[in-house]
Amino acid sequence: MKLFKKGLTIVAGTLCLASMALTGCGGNNTASTNAATTDSASTDAAAPASTEKVDILWYAAGTSTPEDMPKVLEEANKYLEEKGIPANLKIEMYDFGTFPDKLQTAISSGEEFDICFTCNWCNDYFVQARKGAYVPLNDDKKMLETYAPQTKALLGDDFLAGSQIDGINYAIPANKEKAHQWGFLVLKQYADKYNMDFSNVKSLADMEPFFQTIKENEPSIYPFESLTGESAFRLLDFDTIGGSNYPGVVYNDTKDFKVFNELEAPEAREFFDLVHKYYQAGYIKEDADTITDYTQDQKAGKMFCATRSLKPGKDAEEGLSMGQEYVQVNITSPVLSNRETTGSMQAISSTSKHPDIALQVLELFNTDAYFNNLINFGIEGQHYDKVEGSENIIKPAADHDKYNLALGWAFGNQFLNYVTETEDPEKWDKFEAFNNESTPTQTLGFVFNPDNVQTEIAQCVNVWRQYMPGLETGKLDPNEVLPKAIEELKAAGSDTIIAEKQAQLDAWVAANK
Repeated sequence: MKLFKKGLTIVAGTLCLASMALTGCGGNNTASTNAATTDSASTDAAAPASTEKVDILWYAAGTSTPEDMPKVLEEANKYLEEKGIPANLKIEMYDFGTFPDKLQTAISSGEEFDICFTCNWCNDYFVQARKGAYVPLNDDKKMLETYAPQTKALLGDDFLAGSQIDGINYAIPANKEKAHQWGFLVLKQYADKYNMDFSNVKSLADMEPFFQTIKENEPSIYPFESLTGESAFRLLDFDTIGGSNYPGVVYNDTKDFKVFNELEAPEAREFFDLVHKYYQAGYIKEDADTITDYTQDQKAGKMFCATRSLKPGKDAEEGLSMGQEYVQVNITSPVLSNRETTGSMQAISSTSKHPDIALQVLELFNTDAYFNNLINFGIEGQHYDKVEGSENIIKPAADHDKYNLALGWAFGNQFLNYVTETEDPEKWDKFEAFNNESTPTQTLGFVFNPDNVQTEIAQCVNVWRQYMPGLETGKLDPNEVLPKAIEELKAAGSDTIIAEKQAQLDAWVAANK
């Protein structure tokens, strides 16, 4: 079996599901992806209970708070006043390494705040929501319908359903790419220098000649970035049930809904063998299994190739934030999964004294182009300028470095974002096409409840963290280590976890398919 060439076989019913998830297919989702793009979206649908200005604290993730955040917030609060929203917005930002601990502390201590970033991989949405940290948005109080009706229509019932826990939304998904596609980003300067043609690259194995060229000719850089949790293991594109650091997955195109241990899959063994070969050849850094932050090397141009979750224009987007030019090499097909519906969200804290006003702030952000771009790009004439003759294409201004988030995906409705002069001006049209062309997993909307196997999960996570970093980065020999890792996972309770996942998934299939 050639590495990573497993195809997707989708029955006719799945095609309808794809349409339902993205365009309605007879359901309630009739809104266009690009709906609500005016500069002056109405906020009159539901007036907030308070008319006096109140502080609204928003904890955002992705980078530290930029120098000019106070200037941007001053303009934002003037605009909120113009729109009749009595909010004095405050935004505090933390990098992704710091953010989970910050939010865990805030939530555990009962700190009062209003909005926060949450997702399935940072500040765990499922864990925090089940702990009561977030306000339910569509229970009998109908918060979302009352205070953010345009956001609700924009996302559509089907996409919102993919982020529900027992039928309730505890956060608002970002309106961005609604699918994932794994592949590579390659430094363009070396691709051009050695006339590299990636048109026939369909797998990780196909990259070997290019890695060899870099290894032999460019000793100052390393051919392949392979980090814990950021490795090419993701190219296998298993449909993860529950957390990603303990066993239990299904195939995206599953027909029997069988949950299995991904480390026992033949394609996993094939991957571990290949990446170990690459490690021995010197294509991967010797300490790859211990590195937690790749950005320093990437910004310095020392990384030739890296695995990424791709989308239209990912090469330009990451190039802008890293100061490099990349070539994008798509490997897997676009897939819509629970990973996307809960991959970037904003929640209202249960400690907020004004959840109605906080939700109106998010409604304005998701529907008003001026407010959205103010938070994302800063102040026109200071942090960016519009390219002559265009209202939507921008370039850096004098104080660009004092406010340069490049984090539209981590905030909300990206379809309102300006595009930079280095990006494709048709970026958002291509995003919409990308969304419409994606295929949903068979488990879209299923949420695993880990309560019955918490002990086993904790034990398996410890085993996973012991062996997986070395296996996925190629440092450990799978002939010796993989059987041991599987055996220890079983001793820790992996079979019990998989049985629990199977039982819950079977019940969900019986009720929904």
